[in-house]
Amino acid sequence: MQDRIEIYRRVERQYLRDKLGALGLQTVDGMVLRLAAREGRMCQEDIAKRVVLDKGAVARAVARLEERGLVERVVPDRCRREKLVSLTPAGEDVFQAIESAIQEWNRICYQGFSPEERAEYDAFLTRITENVVKFKREEPNG
Repeated sequence: MQDRIEIYRRVERQYLRDKLGALGLQTVDGMVLRLAAREGRMCQEDIAKRVVLDKGAVARAVARLEERGLVERVVPDRCRREKLVSLTPAGEDVFQAIESAIQEWNRICYQGFSPEERAEYDAFLTRITENVVKFKREEPNG
């Protein structure tokens, strides 16, 4: 029998691929846009660390998003090797569409949950996420 988490994650990934695909985005593109919207201007290396992806995947996503006019990259005067990424107004519009899709997914997932149950689940998931991110960062190649 398949693991419940595996089934949940597979359906979630397909849902998000479909919603992001309708916007012409890949999953990593959505991750970068959401982070840029929440955090503001960030360097690509920090984005890679926050979304726990390799720098190359993030660089390719940022290039795609920049080509579509959804983000802009700026080289600051203080460090010419660094590129800071931020949303454009068009990127903000796409971010809002992504957030709508995620809210819809949460409505699907949390049907029948009380606010207390949802808060408790979110707290557990936050702790689990912190644990796995810490594990990943402590790996020799992490």
